[in-house]
Amino acid sequence: MPDLYATIRQAVTDAAGISVHATLAPLAGGHHVLPPTYADAPHRHNMSPPDASGVAAWVSIDSAASFANRMEDQLRRGDFGIDPLRVQVAGRTLSTLQLPHRAYDAILRDSSLDGQPFRNTAIGRAVIAASADDSSALLRDDSSVLLFGGWDSTGLHGNKGQERKWPAAVSVEIYGSKALPIQRAGGRIDPLGITLDAGRVVRAGASYRLVAEGEKAPPGAERPSEINHGNIAPTLSPKGVLVEEISLRGALSLSRLRRYRFGADAEHDIAARAALTLMGLYGIAAVIDDGLDLRRDCELVAGDLAWAIRGTGRHEPLPFTLAEAREALRRALAEIPLAAPVVLKADDNLEQLVARSH
Repeated sequence: MPDLYATIRQAVTDAAGISVHATLAPLAGGHHVLPPTYADAPHRHNMSPPDASGVAAWVSIDSAASFANRMEDQLRRGDFGIDPLRVQVAGRTLSTLQLPHRAYDAILRDSSLDGQPFRNTAIGRAVIAASADDSSALLRDDSSVLLFGGWDSTGLHGNKGQERKWPAAVSVEIYGSKALPIQRAGGRIDPLGITLDAGRVVRAGASYRLVAEGEKAPPGAERPSEINHGNIAPTLSPKGVLVEEISLRGALSLSRLRRYRFGADAEHDIAARAALTLMGLYGIAAVIDDGLDLRRDCELVAGDLAWAIRGTGRHEPLPFTLAEAREALRRALAEIPLAAPVVLKADDNLEQLVARSH
């Protein structure tokens, strides 16, 4: 089998990108899955309008943003050292792979290093100043921005009109074809047999009191079922779909990564792009290999998986194992300058916001 590291180093110089395609199936078999639910969606799911027979051509099962978060989690668990920026807040230590806006997140903005606000530190200034012409600071301190995208929108008044925007170089989505919305029954059978006749209750802080026998129920008194006692009659509501096929499709744009320079010579640029590409390949492969446990009633497994190096008139299969991707990524990361971990401390305002929220 060809050396994956060498193959990717060549691909980042002359290919448009790398595609991935997998056919998925529910772990339990059958055709029923539960996509993400949205209160304001017509059928509670993000899907195309159903036709006259009630079947939708397409339904989203996992969005590109959600899949990116799964990749970040796998990269963090792999402990590759690509997230050196950490923050201690509310008794936890979070890295940029756990922050919604990565290096540009408000949690970092509201934290300090040796008593200096992050955006005023040498690291913060370099990250904020990074551009396509010199992306070395991001490669060193938060390479995930170059792969997953980022927007410096959290700087308050300090960077108005000068915000950097980095488009994502990788996008993977899972969707179902020919989706028929179905209804699901929900209710509650009370093992204690508490009935409506037991009386009304009045909430009092974190507890409640019973309305005494013979007492007129005051305004706001509720049925036992409203505090989760008693039976709740089964009802039907739209939830879940039957699908004919589930697909995972994604792409990693090598053309986009070639827009970036890393402050040294062409050989260094190739090494940096190879490392970013292998971060993407490992992240996708690790998510699939770990099992796509997206949510209850949406546990998926891959029946087949195909990778390809793509370009104009070019479609070269790219077979590899997760172990090979991990080894190639470690080789690539050894060729680029990753920063040593630094741990910032959340400012008092941020700590108080968290404390007051709980």
